[in-house]
Amino acid sequence: MTKKKKIQQKYQDLNFNDFRWCIENDFQVYVKPLSSDGKGFYKIAVRRGGISSKGLDYYKEECTKKVYKSKETLSEKIFKNKNEAFSHLNYVYGHLKKKYG
Repeated sequence: MTKKKKIQQKYQDLNFNDFRWCIENDFQVYVKPLSSDGKGFYKIAVRRGGISSKGLDYYKEECTKKVYKSKETLSEKIFKNKNEAFSHLNYVYGHLKKKYG
């Protein structure tokens, strides 16, 4: 019997400083499928104000009557699968920090 070699998956280490900065500055970054069944192609979505608005375009708190608005922006690049899209998230975190930080 032959032993199978373990194939190490290549991935980019998450930069926690950039990730933390995005959370503290209310950026929601996620991978979004382009088809409704979740199979096929994907894009990276960024929502400024997305955490306080609970991922919605418009959210109004009942008790304080405070209104939160956000807008989703999709990446130009289309990814063939989820793993490919997730591997680019670290770049997006760094880009947001560099641009807005």
